[in-house]
Amino acid sequence: MARVKEVDLHLQAFIRDTSGLSPENMVQLSLKRMREALDNAIEKGHKEIRFIHGHGTGALRERVYFELRAYKKAGLIESFEPLFSNPAVVNVIVSY
Repeated sequence: MARVKEVDLHLQAFIRDTSGLSPENMVQLSLKRMREALDNAIEKGHKEIRFIHGHGTGALRERVYFELRAYKKAGLIESFEPLFSNPAVVNVIVSY
């Protein structure tokens, strides 16, 4: 069984220097990373992908869930839920 791909949306996971970025810019960069990874998973026929949004203030989590609702409404994903063992991770099931 193939391992489920996990994508860390914390800025420190993919950007070295965040100085000069506003909080909104930081959230937007994380969302862009999420969209690119999800679009890639859909394109490649992956059934499942996980996004690590963390606990923090909840700002990123709220925006991630907002984006995922749009993907679900468009019929691109079946469902998304916090991972039972770690609510700082959202598990996404892709539609086919």
